[in-house]
Amino acid sequence: MDDTRHDEFLRLYSQHSRRLFDFISMLVFCTSDADDIFQNVCVVLWKKFDSYDPDGSFYAWACKIAYLEVLHARRKSKKLRIFSEEVLLGFADDMVARADDLDARQHALEHCLAKLRPNDKELVRERYHLRKLPKEIAAAQGASVHSIYRALVRVHDALRGCVESTLAKERHA
Repeated sequence: MDDTRHDEFLRLYSQHSRRLFDFISMLVFCTSDADDIFQNVCVVLWKKFDSYDPDGSFYAWACKIAYLEVLHARRKSKKLRIFSEEVLLGFADDMVARADDLDARQHALEHCLAKLRPNDKELVRERYHLRKLPKEIAAAQGASVHSIYRALVRVHDALRGCVESTLAKERHA
């Protein structure tokens, strides 16, 4: 694998690894089993990355591989056979379908965040990226906690409206 594909794998893997682990966890219900399966999935993803179509969804592709690894683990361990394979497939399909919606929402949110006024962008950055509490933000700005909460509600409402509007436009395009 050349360096460009290697870098692309690492970017996609780091972007989706948490959701992929969550996907596996939802199918096996046991964190230690999910850890083991996740490790196997990571190795398989790396080995099969040349077969990944860059025009497709990495997450959906990775989930298909993870699903097959879950089935393989189920065949080896009776404790993982809580549901039939048909029910398990239904769960997996539903989770992947919801992920596509989450991806669309994430893209719409990024678009909407870019449209915020600088002060609102900074508030979002401090609250969600830096994980500051509203009282910390208020103290740093010399503002009341109540005013920070009001600003956060206003920004949330604006973002929610923008995301819904963006998604509606994409559905009708």
